Amino acid sequence: MRSLAKALLVAAVIGLGAFYALTIPSVLPPDAFGPRTPDLTNGETLFNIGGCASCHATPGQDNRLRLGGGLALKSPFGTFKVPNISSDASAGNGPHP
Repeated sequence: MRSLAKALLVAAVIGLGAFYALTIPSVLPPDAFGPRTPDLTNGETLFNIGGCASCHATPGQDNRLRLGGGLALKSPFGTFKVPNISSDASAGNGPHP
């Protein structure tokens, strides 16, 4: 019985190793894609589809495009303060000096 358990364990490890080797994604070199220019219309579409403003807009403001964060989301793990995802250079995700 013990040898059967060892054989099954070895088979499982080999099977998982084979699964990993066969399904690992290939890495593309950086030059695999041509030059890309930002598409602001596409970004706005993704912003609207994703409902980003529903969580990331600063509470109590009229402009839903100002994403200063600060909304408090209560969860079983405590209260989570939604982060600032604006392009602001000092407080958001924008380029930092």
